[in-house]
Amino acid sequence: MNGNEMVTDHGLGGESLAQSVYVVSGEELVRRGLQGLLEANGFSVSGESASVRQAARRIPALRPDLVIIDDDLPDGSGSGLCRTIAAADPTVRCVLMTGETDETVLISAILAGAWGCLSQQDDNSEQLRLIRRAVHGYTAYSRRFQAGILAPIRANETNGPDLRFGMLSNQEMKVAVGVGRGLTNRQIGQEMCLAEKTVKSMVSSVLMKFDMARRTEVAVFVSGALENTEDLAREYRRSRDTGLIAEVTAALVICTSEAGSVRRSNSMRLLDAMRLADALAAASAVALTLKRDRGN
Repeated sequence: MNGNEMVTDHGLGGESLAQSVYVVSGEELVRRGLQGLLEANGFSVSGESASVRQAARRIPALRPDLVIIDDDLPDGSGSGLCRTIAAADPTVRCVLMTGETDETVLISAILAGAWGCLSQQDDNSEQLRLIRRAVHGYTAYSRRFQAGILAPIRANETNGPDLRFGMLSNQEMKVAVGVGRGLTNRQIGQEMCLAEKTVKSMVSSVLMKFDMARRTEVAVFVSGALENTEDLAREYRRSRDTGLIAEVTAALVICTSEAGSVRRSNSMRLLDAMRLADALAAASAVALTLKRDRGN
């Protein structure tokens, strides 16, 4: 990362007043790089720490607008520190920074109360875009996570599901997941902050691209695709319940979505995180039951 690189933003615009950001990373090069990027783009770096212990002591007193936390710290986890900060002062927003972009990291960040998760693989422009989103009260998850959430299905056949999923836009993919969960157009619209008429149009587009006549075909296809995708194989998938798996996936999509123009309140984010936690708990319970049955 070139810390002195000025990056323009075409989304939320610049800050009228310098927003304060605190950086936590065990790597000095990472801290220096973020400091240079932030200061070159109108932010004020209020402090930095290399450990959980030091950060947990200093951040509540400084009360920065945003804390960027390395997911892997010498004396603990970034998600653990995020949870500590959120408990001490919910007005301080945190985002994690990680080199891994799989579901495990994503789930940990959401349940810890993070506003987003940056990828070390993203360039300065994308990292700055996400930082600005988080500072202004919007979810800020690297787009690299989307591939992990909805993981394109690898297939060799030209009519394989990977190509059919690839034909969908991000919004259409979310609509397809909603259909897979059995939601009505109105319910999908409420979750995505879209008009019911818009959702209906997207469903029609999904049907056309999947070459299907009924939404029930889409539901079966999406659920089966998620179940059989090795890239999405995580602990909760042992439940073998396509409905629960689809629910976890849908919850992840909702928690990380950039759809809608309304800023997310802490209560709204908490409800989304609780939905994810409930879906994970249900899937894990089914997986445990199956494990016990096999043992008997």
